[in-house]
Amino acid sequence: MSGVEGRRALVTGGAGGIGGATAALLRRRGADVAILDLDVETTLRAADALGGHPVTADVREPAAVEDAVEEAARALGGPPDLLVNAAGIYRIRPAIDLEPAEWDEVLETNLRGSWLVARAFARRLVAAELPGTIVNLSSTAALVADRAEPAVHYNASKAGVIALTKQLAVELAPNIRVNAVCPGFIDTSMLRMMDDPEAGRRILDETVPLRRLGRPEEVAELIAFLSSDEAGYVTGVAVPIDGGGTVV
Repeated sequence: MSGVEGRRALVTGGAGGIGGATAALLRRRGADVAILDLDVETTLRAADALGGHPVTADVREPAAVEDAVEEAARALGGPPDLLVNAAGIYRIRPAIDLEPAEWDEVLETNLRGSWLVARAFARRLVAAELPGTIVNLSSTAALVADRAEPAVHYNASKAGVIALTKQLAVELAPNIRVNAVCPGFIDTSMLRMMDDPEAGRRILDETVPLRRLGRPEEVAELIAFLSSDEAGYVTGVAVPIDGGGTVV
């Protein structure tokens, strides 16, 4: 696949997990990559490991996001034309026990942050009349509820990301394509299920037809495809990548 070669990529949450796997894959396929994450040292190490550019910012803060995207543009030699919004947090709390501050933390990071970065990214491309792509990280939690994992704030934030994706897709067409991916059980640090291996095995057997965890690299492949020229007629979709978990 050559559809991302020569692209100027910005990956939020790119210091680890799905974002890290995506940044590494895009770099291997010939894109110039800027990693945006919150922790300075972690971001520096991740960028150095793949030969990318480190940018640090809190995605919840509008001014910080604008500065970070501008910094990425300088490092990349032009405005980013490929955005992956992978920055996010996961919290568990029953809905009736949830405090407003906990709700705000998750919604501001996952939904507001995705919008702020997409806005800063798109503004520069529209002003320069350049094409580009955005892939937002949603979740199968936006599609199905799970009594065993009470996370109404997380689920609501990821459902919002799908709505954000669809609206941006129609507003930014035809020059900027916008899609989302919805990972299921992926083997990252955000997944707590495997703290109990036996319970985790039962959950996989009962709810995931492929009966295994997904790998961050598999999600990265889907993101790279949606970002590529080969997906040039795809916009406004939210694609589950979950081993069939939303089928059953």
